[in-house]
Amino acid sequence: MKVKTLILSLIVGTALLFGSSQAQDLPEGYWSLEQANEVQNKTRTVVLDPDLSSLSDAEKAVTAKLISVGHIFNRIYQNSLHPQALESLRSLKSLHKGGKHTAALLDIYYRSGGPITTTLDNRRDPFLPVNDEEPGKNVYPTGMTSELLDPFIETRPELASQLLDVRTVVRASSDENIQRDLRMLDRFPVLDGLHPGLRSRLNALNAGNDDAPWYALPYSVRWAPDIMQAYTLLLAAADDIASEDPDFAAYLTLRARDIISDDYEAGDAAWVRGRFRNMNAQIGSYEVYADSLYGVKSFFSLNVLLRDKAKSDELSAALGGLQSIQDSLPVASDRKIQNDISVGVYNIVADFAQSRGANTATILPNDADHTRKYGRTILLRYNIMANPGLFEDRKEAFQTAVEAKHANDLTLDGPFYRTLWHEVGHYLGVDKTSDGRELNAALSPWGSHYEEMKADLVSAFTSAHLNANGEMSDEVFRSVQAASILRVLQKNQPRTKDQPYQTMQLMQLNYFLEHGLLSYDPSSASLEIHYDRYNEVVGQMLGDVLSIQQQGDSQLAGEFIEKYVNWTPELHDRLAKRLRDSSRYRFVMVRYKALDKDL
Repeated sequence: MKVKTLILSLIVGTALLFGSSQAQDLPEGYWSLEQANEVQNKTRTVVLDPDLSSLSDAEKAVTAKLISVGHIFNRIYQNSLHPQALESLRSLKSLHKGGKHTAALLDIYYRSGGPITTTLDNRRDPFLPVNDEEPGKNVYPTGMTSELLDPFIETRPELASQLLDVRTVVRASSDENIQRDLRMLDRFPVLDGLHPGLRSRLNALNAGNDDAPWYALPYSVRWAPDIMQAYTLLLAAADDIASEDPDFAAYLTLRARDIISDDYEAGDAAWVRGRFRNMNAQIGSYEVYADSLYGVKSFFSLNVLLRDKAKSDELSAALGGLQSIQDSLPVASDRKIQNDISVGVYNIVADFAQSRGANTATILPNDADHTRKYGRTILLRYNIMANPGLFEDRKEAFQTAVEAKHANDLTLDGPFYRTLWHEVGHYLGVDKTSDGRELNAALSPWGSHYEEMKADLVSAFTSAHLNANGEMSDEVFRSVQAASILRVLQKNQPRTKDQPYQTMQLMQLNYFLEHGLLSYDPSSASLEIHYDRYNEVVGQMLGDVLSIQQQGDSQLAGEFIEKYVNWTPELHDRLAKRLRDSSRYRFVMVRYKALDKDL
């Protein structure tokens, strides 16, 4: 009996142990293991492990400190996306005992940057027990709408620039918020000094001398303890590298000051005009895509990059003559640009916050005045762009969507040069409205849609220009043309307001169909590419987009979007279903060997 009892106990114990590794009985609001696996099974994991042996001891020390700043920015980013993000992560970690269920949910949190994720049918759903996502994320008060804020801005226009600033949160004027923010100024006097007038505004609200229901608070004060820690680390990193790479050290020093002043001009100038040795880094809050309310608030990101000198030098030499491309665009402009644009090919060491993922390239800064004075820098992320698995996914989608005769038109060169000229395209074209307004504010909430669409179309237009001048071979040009078609394919109907990339891609697809660059065969649910129409149609759509940017008319911008986001069952649904059915992966999760821990 004792032996039988022992055997039975072992069997039961083993079954319990096996069961705990498969699924867990989690509280209400957590996705089931089945739901998590449905998304995870469609997620390709990419591991980035560049060779760091060429880094000096000083560069390794800088890398370690930048990674520490990256972890800080991760926290800020997650909190800025959702007010319950950090709390939900702590709760999930407390439930994680090594089982597959919680491990899958942690992976989804890591990839999504918070407790809200995109589902296979393109919804934005919570997978942890939190409130639904709001358009203003957590940089506006809960429940904020434009119908609430717009009338207030009309009655207090002197506050508009602060409330809609790229690096302020809109705060409810509660006693708790005001007292907390005053304490931050007391705790960190440097912030008080760098934000003159903020204390007096808070005191006026606190004393009841101002009845404004909302106020603008700089990011550095909203996340003061984290920002001050990042500031200290950046200054220490600058000290580490000062003797080896003085330009990079100057950038780190100035960027440290930028993040506590929320004014990035000094750091942007040093970043764009500096000539760095082996390393580069994007540091701070720039991109506004996550703000689905007004499209003006930026979100934090950081990446650590290792320069590929040979590829960078080759590209820099090929980028002369930008002024001639600018002058050839279909909307007349007397804008003068800098031809010596900073461009580099890099391998990613680690990404954090908004820049984490499979993004292939970046061009910054976005501020029109900074761009006019200093230019921009282009960071091409080579170990993402040339990743064999990711290219295999792209080619699979292209071959599924187009007729068989086009199947081999797409090569690795196409996405590379399309992306390069897309980033340059951000620098070209219209940079302000004809009456001098910032494009993003003038076209709100459609500014990001138009900026990305312009860059796509400038890329296609420039490639045609280079090919016509003999500066791009017919073979490479054909691949770029194919990559431009790949770019517009959609696996789900986009959410118009909060998916600017996918929305402007759908617009291009429909425009190309309407104007004969593409035609659709309903019998095979496939696309034929009419390459002879490429140059004319691309130039025509680019002219439309540049004209709308130049006019700065938000209503006109919305009408153009509305015209070209139509989605039909017989065409779009069928083509999207073919793309979904043929694709092994829908999402990408990027891991980094340089990180000891991912969250």
